[in-house]
Amino acid sequence: MTNTHNTARTQCINANGVSYAYRCFGTTSGTPVVFLQHFRGGLDNWDPKVTDGFATDRPIILFNNAGVESSGGEPSNTVSGMAKHVVAFVNALGLTQIDLLGFSLGGFVAQEVVLQTPDLIRRVILAGTGPQGGEGMDSFKPKVAEHATQETPVVENFLYLFFAPNETSQAAGRAFWERRHGRADRVSRLRWRLWGRRQMLLPAGAWFPKRPAMDN
Repeated sequence: MTNTHNTARTQCINANGVSYAYRCFGTTSGTPVVFLQHFRGGLDNWDPKVTDGFATDRPIILFNNAGVESSGGEPSNTVSGMAKHVVAFVNALGLTQIDLLGFSLGGFVAQEVVLQTPDLIRRVILAGTGPQGGEGMDSFKPKVAEHATQETPVVENFLYLFFAPNETSQAAGRAFWERRHGRADRVSRLRWRLWGRRQMLLPAGAWFPKRPAMDN
């Protein structure tokens, strides 16, 4: 396994009738780390600085749960249901032991995965999350819901939800925002190069009806 956060191709694997989208990169040895994302987050919402840092000495697996972004199926409306999808996905990959990194809602799911399949999990990293029934976990301020449910989130929503309202933290958040769009920028440049080649090789009439499919 090689590649990086921005170069690993998106793959799919089927389990129990659901097609799960995922990306693998990092080393070929060591216990794989499966990353579980926050509410409404997917493969492209991780910080490459974090994932590539882990990938220097571990196999990394980024994963979209059922019904999220490029994965098929219907999204579960319970943490327990989301955890069952994680277990189905990991089993489909043929893995017998993993580490989990759960962020925010992903941390809820990670805890439930441990409860459901303790022998599958070696270690867990819980980031920006908490236990069921923990202090402050039963409700959120209306402002949080307002920022978290925007149809197309913008940087202001992102900064409010994940970074403190001070100059240092907001600057770090903006740097993260730029990094997380690096893959999309790379794919966009690659598409233009390929489209340009195709435009030179095919008759003009063949160019416009259909663009070539690209992995993202």
